[in-house]
Amino acid sequence: MGKVGILTEKPSAARNFAAALGGMSGTFDGTDYVIVNARGHLLELKDPATMVPAPLAERYKSWDLEHLPWNAGDFRWEREVRRKVSGGKMITDPDAKSLLAELKATLSTCETVCNAADLDPTGEGSLLGWEIVEYLGLEGKKLERMEFLDETPASLRKAFTTRRAVTSIESEGDYRKADFRDQWDMLSMQFTRAATKVSGSSTVVRNGRLKSAMVVIVGDGLDAHKNYVKKAFYENRFRDENNVTYTDPDIDRFENKSAVPGGLESSPVVHDGTTRKKTGPPKLMDLAALSSLLSKKGFEAKKVLETYQRMYEAQVVSYPRTEDKFISVEQFNELLPLVDKIASVVGVDPAALSHRGPRKSHIKSGGAHGANRPGPNVPPNLAAVETKFGALGKEIYELLAKNYLTMLAPDYEYDQHRGHVEKYPSFVGSLNVPAVLGWKGVFVAEDDEDEDETASGATALGTIAKPFVHEGFPTRPPHPTMGWLMKQLEKRSVGTGATRTSTYAEVTNNATGKALMREQRGKITLSVVGELNHRILPGTHIGDLSITENVFDQMAQIESGTASAPDFLALVEDLVRHDLEKMKANARRLPAELKERMAKAGVTRAPVENITLPPALHFTHGDAVATTAKRVFCGHRFTDSEVAALLAGQIIEITAISPKSGKPFTCKGALEAGVTDKGYPFVGFKPQFEERPPRTDLVSGLWKGKKVEFKGRGWGANEHWSGKDFTEQELAKLLAGETIEFEAIGKSGKKYTAKGALAVSTHNGYKNFGFTLKFDNRTPATKPRKRKVSR
Repeated sequence: MGKVGILTEKPSAARNFAAALGGMSGTFDGTDYVIVNARGHLLELKDPATMVPAPLAERYKSWDLEHLPWNAGDFRWEREVRRKVSGGKMITDPDAKSLLAELKATLSTCETVCNAADLDPTGEGSLLGWEIVEYLGLEGKKLERMEFLDETPASLRKAFTTRRAVTSIESEGDYRKADFRDQWDMLSMQFTRAATKVSGSSTVVRNGRLKSAMVVIVGDGLDAHKNYVKKAFYENRFRDENNVTYTDPDIDRFENKSAVPGGLESSPVVHDGTTRKKTGPPKLMDLAALSSLLSKKGFEAKKVLETYQRMYEAQVVSYPRTEDKFISVEQFNELLPLVDKIASVVGVDPAALSHRGPRKSHIKSGGAHGANRPGPNVPPNLAAVETKFGALGKEIYELLAKNYLTMLAPDYEYDQHRGHVEKYPSFVGSLNVPAVLGWKGVFVAEDDEDEDETASGATALGTIAKPFVHEGFPTRPPHPTMGWLMKQLEKRSVGTGATRTSTYAEVTNNATGKALMREQRGKITLSVVGELNHRILPGTHIGDLSITENVFDQMAQIESGTASAPDFLALVEDLVRHDLEKMKANARRLPAELKERMAKAGVTRAPVENITLPPALHFTHGDAVATTAKRVFCGHRFTDSEVAALLAGQIIEITAISPKSGKPFTCKGALEAGVTDKGYPFVGFKPQFEERPPRTDLVSGLWKGKKVEFKGRGWGANEHWSGKDFTEQELAKLLAGETIEFEAIGKSGKKYTAKGALAVSTHNGYKNFGFTLKFDNRTPATKPRKRKVSR
């Protein structure tokens, strides 16, 4: 049998396979193999305008509402090497391009290509691997799929020996459903364009299944919190001497205290019994729960993701983007020998961890990476974690480790004492008294605290209950926090823990001024753009939290083969058409106060005014055509006569404002065609400046191994002196990094000895290179100190 190329999703997976099989290449179970890895998605769908026939390119590039909705049937659905922002420009990621070339070089030598990417409910791992195989043109080779429950050596060895043959990539159900979701999400760009245009925003109003869900939940939560009306109610209750309260669940409530019926008397308390109850340890944390707790300590989700990733690469914690809520028996057994060491690091007594067997509530078969937990590299102490990963790293490890260790502690046990008021038996009360601390002695997250436990320290019900009129208020809806939001999303099954965290980090990141939300110590508010989006979304499909459920249902049908992707993608057209009308209606009802805040924050601005070009001036590049030109250039709006002159191909002279200095300048220019950094054609005003005569005072050479150019003639010229022309010998010394001396004349006309060397200096914020004077350090002259004489 020929060599098998094992394609893993990331370097850590490749390392795990190598550990299981005996190296990055070799022979296992009689089969030659070589292991290679991707680094996440190396490919992405192309820009919409480049995936449609040439005559349609301009339509799909435009953000004008008249070009919505799109026809999903127009797209070729092609992928390209992923892109990234560099220097403010979008470029092909050179690392991804280089890695793809390496993968092709290695996998081309293999008879079989085996997709060993992760298994997950969305099929994302399958898509990641197969899209690489397709892009590299390797579909003609023998194809296999490797499936594993976790990345323990035993599981990976079993997965290698039980590889299954793949007849074609398209026959893989998990690939089909993930590919469909990718295409659906690209079509959802239409909702972003629609919301941006109908709102008149100068900032992109981003919408998508998860982003929109977050905006809706937070916006509605803020409205509920803000609109809460604190209105008291009154009712009869009893309280005993141990501060235990007795209530009647069916008793009437009154708006006025004076309306509450009187006549109740003190009465003995009847003890109805005591029951021993237990609660198991909390579930293992996902990244969303961990990040939510850390947000209360002021740590941003983006920083949590970045720090956790670094810790994972050092194997101090487990894989960050797992979707698993449980761990496997193999993963449990792998970490079990390290438990005492981990406990010592986070200050937990190993003796408290007496439940050393797997719990059914936390451990089951399935999944791949397992839930978030400590990694195999146990640090010596928390100080070492902080030194390497900062204060945030220390917090991450402590929370994660203690949460994991609760699973190894006994159940928490408490005695529940129940009783009622003898004369009024409908009034009942209870008291929970801790009996066995169990896992609560290891770790209790703030959100897991029991609210029904008394803080009085009582261990039993009292003997006499006295009546009183209780004043209560309806519970105010909580102010949205990250933890609250993550629970709302989980309750509605919107996204996974890792996806929710990464999306939350994205929508709260205001580095580009486009954040939808702002977070402070865990509390969330909507930015002006986020609030605008919240007011635009009511009644829309993209703003309906059930849309993800619908998409996942469609994914399941595509996976099973009972439906095809084109059928469901065609439905997006009607969704966009409906949402566009809803957004228009919602935009007309935007509050005046919000419009004022939008204008003040620069969210809205005057629309770009264009000059319609005659066909003769249209400029085509590739599949796209430029048919307009901007009417404003650097603050100057072309007059009608200037427009006519420009369209006639004439050169005009204008006065504009420099965007850098804010100062006016005069220039001549004409319309000229060109291509943007992203490859799009344009026609615009091109200023023409008089060419400066070439400089004759510059010399060049090698300085510190770099080619440099500097003023070598007429240095230091002023009204008294024509300047210094460096000799060939002096130039050689300067380029060699040496200091030279010569006689010069200052601005005052006096002679002085100039001493200096070549150096980089900064003036008015700009870096300059050239001959720079050196001045000797002088000790400042001192004058005798005058003493005050008392008279």
